[in-house]
Amino acid sequence: MTSEARSWNALPDQTGSGKSPRAGPTMRPDDLSMLLRITDAFSSGWKVSEILDSLYDELQAILPFSRMEYSTIDDTGYVLTTEWFRATYPSRLIPLGFQYKRSVHVASDPRYKVTALSNDMPAYAENRPEDHPVSLLVSEGMKSSLSCPLVVDDEVQGFLFFNTARYNGYSEHHATMIQLIAGHIASVLARARLHDELAARNKRLQELEQSRLEFIASISHELRTPLTAVVGFASEMQDKVGQFSPDELSQFAGVIAAQSTEVAGIVEDILVITRAEAGHLTVAPALVDVSTELSDLSVSLPEERPEQQVTVELRPVKAWADPLRLRQIVRNLLSNAARYGGDDVSVTAGPVDGVVAVVVTDDGPGIPEQDRDMVFQAYGRSHLSEGKPGSIGLGLTVSRYLAEAMGGQLEYERVGTTSRFTLTLLSSEPEGEDAVT
Repeated sequence: MTSEARSWNALPDQTGSGKSPRAGPTMRPDDLSMLLRITDAFSSGWKVSEILDSLYDELQAILPFSRMEYSTIDDTGYVLTTEWFRATYPSRLIPLGFQYKRSVHVASDPRYKVTALSNDMPAYAENRPEDHPVSLLVSEGMKSSLSCPLVVDDEVQGFLFFNTARYNGYSEHHATMIQLIAGHIASVLARARLHDELAARNKRLQELEQSRLEFIASISHELRTPLTAVVGFASEMQDKVGQFSPDELSQFAGVIAAQSTEVAGIVEDILVITRAEAGHLTVAPALVDVSTELSDLSVSLPEERPEQQVTVELRPVKAWADPLRLRQIVRNLLSNAARYGGDDVSVTAGPVDGVVAVVVTDDGPGIPEQDRDMVFQAYGRSHLSEGKPGSIGLGLTVSRYLAEAMGGQLEYERVGTTSRFTLTLLSSEPEGEDAVT
């Protein structure tokens, strides 16, 4: 967007009639009653969209327009955003969310606090081709414009823009009429925006509460399975120790150890998230040999997926990492592959372009493109996970937190028919501002 966008809409020195409206035009006897009826009609709305829809219908009694737009000003006071518009034609060049920046502080500049009109937009667009939004509206067939600032507490909060396909479409009488109710419109819209913001926050709180309940349910489910195995085998060993052979007791102990490790991993993931969100996550990185740290990592997959196989290829390479956290990341990536991946899983590690890359790959269906941004968010799960074993949805979030805490990165990509999670780590101790603490 250009820094001079829409100067025709709120400045007194415009092409066309080019003057700010004055109180000169005489009011007709029925003007006041008409304005009162209009204000009554839209004042009862609570949502911004409801109020603007009502205004669109009612203002046609006093203004000619083919397009009406409501734009707000951001916190900086320089950027306008199209929040709502309606038109009698297919208006597509300036969509919702369209932004344009001004070179002055619109919210407080006196030039923007008066209603203004322009009755020859094509001429203005020809003289100021860099004013892109004007050119877009001219391309849609608009010839005249009327802009009405919405002022609250002596600051411009936004604008109502009106456009018509006729030259000389607006008079100072039109400007005076809309200006007489602009203050009331601004107040009603400010109330409605607050209502909308509160509704959005309430919805977000409800979503967070739902996430909390799902999180608790998931934790209960995920902890119950390994704890049931631990308690069950331990009880059997205690009550019937003389009835089992040494090999059977060894197998029981192995199951207890594996399931206890699973529980410990879940608890550690929860602690990492809690510390990270509180800003207290710490790591103890050092130069470590990646292949040595991962050589004894258990890469066994759940018994319900015996068809899955893991291929491990670890080249000798040193990386700047916390050994415990490195193993935790790879464990989480393997757990993710076990739940949602294909039959073939591989773990590789080695130097790549000056860094160290640890890559976990599987040939599963992958993560849908629309879900790829959410898989690293706490409790975020792709809809591919439906019907899969329960998960508290923290593994990937934890892994990215830990990677970044060690000065590295964790990314996901789909390469051909495989899913690839790549952990990149520094190959040497960072210096200066890049040092990890």
